[in-house]
Amino acid sequence: MNKNLLPIIALALSLPLAGCNKSGKLNEPSTFKPPTGPVELKLKWPVGERVEQEMDMKMKSETSLPGQPAPMKQDMTMGQTYGMTVLQATPDGGHEVEMEFLSARMGMKMGDKTLLDYDSSKKAAADKANPVADMFGKIVGSKIRFFLDATNAVERIEGVDDMINRLSAGTSPEAMAPLKSMFSEGYFKQMMSANRFLPSQAVQPGDTWPVQMEMPLGVMGTMQMHYDFTFEKWEMHGKRNCARLEFSGTIQTKPDANAKPGGMSFSIQDGNTTGVSWFDPDLGITIDTTMNQDMRMVIQLPQDPKARASAPKMPNMTNQMSQVMSIKLVSVK
Repeated sequence: MNKNLLPIIALALSLPLAGCNKSGKLNEPSTFKPPTGPVELKLKWPVGERVEQEMDMKMKSETSLPGQPAPMKQDMTMGQTYGMTVLQATPDGGHEVEMEFLSARMGMKMGDKTLLDYDSSKKAAADKANPVADMFGKIVGSKIRFFLDATNAVERIEGVDDMINRLSAGTSPEAMAPLKSMFSEGYFKQMMSANRFLPSQAVQPGDTWPVQMEMPLGVMGTMQMHYDFTFEKWEMHGKRNCARLEFSGTIQTKPDANAKPGGMSFSIQDGNTTGVSWFDPDLGITIDTTMNQDMRMVIQLPQDPKARASAPKMPNMTNQMSQVMSIKLVSVK
């Protein structure tokens, strides 16, 4: 995207020619004609292509704390805009793709009180006084490189340690812990695992297929996701002819086998997911995805190692969470 400042007259004259060209191929009318039979839904990685995507998440939670008469209510929003450039194809049929974070935003409210309202595209003087905002802003400009095999699975990732070091500069370990846990290799593999949602065989409207995924959460164990996808129909989404894929499933956790007895434990109960996604076979990319998740997280607080075996256990903390996540394609060039 050209960010140079242009004279108003020149900009006005260019509009009839540029139009919505900032969206590139995404704004071009689809020439793809849905077949009468099955079709393969495959990701495409043309060398030199650059796409930009926006990911936004809105979460509401109520946390019940031991000894507190009422749950603590919290609203959080988080968003990122990132670009992905296909650097090269590999001899084995895979691809090397670079992801660059272009903007970041985060908001948090506790009850009626706003604790954080940060947007890297709208920097404010107060951001420097807020260590979370200052740290979150360092995400912008970070780059992660992915090495994909011929099946589009992630073979390895480079740049995660550099990003963590960048975020950690001048930040206390306590303040850094949440982001360090969030931006793990597992998190980035999850972001680049769209191929896992696509069927391994040609499909047509009415077909269904299962998807199972696991995401390591460190000492909190492993998150297990089980989905059922259905190819509902062909549908125009914007100017693109897409396969409308609907899905639902469950979320749960598997305990860490190396967790210490009496230490903090974490589990997800009653987790469920529903959503819809639009995949463009012509461009070979998902145009838009919206996902709704509801779950109850139970945290068992660590026991005092000096306490007697007969001492009562620490009560659990519970967090009832509901979140909406969207991933939208902004441009394809």
